[in-house]
Amino acid sequence: MIDPLVIRLIAVALGVLLLGAAGHKVLPGSGFEAILADYRLLPASLCKVAARLVPGIEALLGLGWLAGFAMPVVAPLTAGLFAVYGVAIAVNLLRGRVHIDCGCGLGGRSPADQGLSWLLVVRNGLLVMAALLPLAAAAPRKLGAVDWATLAAALVTAALLYGAITQLTANGAAIRTWRKTGD
Repeated sequence: MIDPLVIRLIAVALGVLLLGAAGHKVLPGSGFEAILADYRLLPASLCKVAARLVPGIEALLGLGWLAGFAMPVVAPLTAGLFAVYGVAIAVNLLRGRVHIDCGCGLGGRSPADQGLSWLLVVRNGLLVMAALLPLAAAAPRKLGAVDWATLAAALVTAALLYGAITQLTANGAAIRTWRKTGD
């Protein structure tokens, strides 16, 4: 059994992550359609449709997590979405296409700051596992005031950690690029 605080932490974190990702993709100038086309996994005729569909799906899943709605549906759909993202990144890495934008940038960075890396595939694998964890049985207990304070602190910590890992990934990609151009 999993503590309900852990389940709530995952639900809120994934809800905020998905809503932020959806928002990032619909911002003017985000270039999400071009990013999708750059992956070369969809026919060009479907990229425009997918560029509109993906943020909508992310937003619906994000709202589902925050509302606690239909967890047996939201959790596996979210895991599937993260898995698709991970596979798309892995396919392009295997093709040697490391310099395309991952399309997952958040936090005000330039969209071109984060290329593809195996760390992104690992990150998506961890997100898949996190999305499926709330499907396990929750311990029967109510959350108290200390739990809510712990939840707030854990969310801030998770956001900072996620941001730090994302920035380190972007820095690593930039350093690899510098080393290749410096040879």
